Amino acid sequence: MKSYILLLLVVQLITMLVFMASVFVFHLGDIVSALSGCLASIIPSLYFSYKMSRQANNKNASAWLGYAYRADIGKWVMAGIIFALLFTSGYQWDPLILFVGYLLVQISGIFVPIFEKGN
Repeated sequence: MKSYILLLLVVQLITMLVFMASVFVFHLGDIVSALSGCLASIIPSLYFSYKMSRQANNKNASAWLGYAYRADIGKWVMAGIIFALLFTSGYQWDPLILFVGYLLVQISGIFVPIFEKGN
């Protein structure tokens, strides 16, 4: 399970780097908005991954599921707080680039089972 979590984080980081490079190279928008959107997804994901890796050896299914729900709620609250801080900062964000970066990093997690199956 820990290798799966690490693979998820690596895929999300690569997605962030590719998105930021494409925004920079093709002048698609504000690079700060791209970085902030990606980090608004990766930071809560790091929190969730840390919390779940601590429970990797827990064999009690109901306790593990309750822990997973609490960690997931914490992840979404953290993402909400990050977006609230971003939008109240006074910076002129490019909302399209910000949310595309956030969503790309979130969606990149669906490719992890494909990579894991290949191993």
